[in-house]
Amino acid sequence: MFILKKKAEPEKQIWNHIKRHYQGEKVAVVGVKKGLPQTFLRNKQVIFYESLTGESLLAEGKQFLERFAKNYTAFVFYLDCPTEIAEQLIDTGRALGVRVTVTVKEQVA
Repeated sequence: MFILKKKAEPEKQIWNHIKRHYQGEKVAVVGVKKGLPQTFLRNKQVIFYESLTGESLLAEGKQFLERFAKNYTAFVFYLDCPTEIAEQLIDTGRALGVRVTVTVKEQVA
């Protein structure tokens, strides 16, 4: 279970994370409509769902996990959300037996 802070090149960061931690697994990348990095990851044959509206990320994310947990072994939520929401999505995934990664907002010190 991972929380990623998006860096300068988030597409490459996500792809490297998938290669390093989810190699050989069936992974879904989930994001808000029109919010996913299009070209780079799509060329890597990663399965995408732009299903979330962004209005209630926690409720929508939990609902998505419950609906698709049986189809995938891992999920990457590309959300740029607060850490509290990320932790709750990870806990939901853990309870459903799937691995979850969530991107969070970069905290400025």
